[in-house]
Amino acid sequence: MAVLIGRDREIARLRGFLAACEDGPCALTIDGEAGIGKTALLDAAIADASGVCVLRVRCAEAESGLAYVGVADLLGEWAGTATAALPPPQRRALEIALLRTDPAGELV
Repeated sequence: MAVLIGRDREIARLRGFLAACEDGPCALTIDGEAGIGKTALLDAAIADASGVCVLRVRCAEAESGLAYVGVADLLGEWAGTATAALPPPQRRALEIALLRTDPAGELV
């Protein structure tokens, strides 16, 4: 991994956020212009994270018209685990959003 110069403050904040996630689920959005180092900062923070499962998604403008593609990318191989942990109405909604269940039929 490359060494980031002059980004110690940002990396420290991200590491602090990840450490706080050990207490339960957390969400973080990093937004900014292309090429400013968002991915490099997150990679540096995650490299030192222990005991935390990090799911991440990088949405592209070309995907903006595709409903729930970010959710599908985010969950990836964890989709089954995520849906199994939900109450039936939320499980069904997530399974429909992920195109795993036909939306037709009676709602639970």
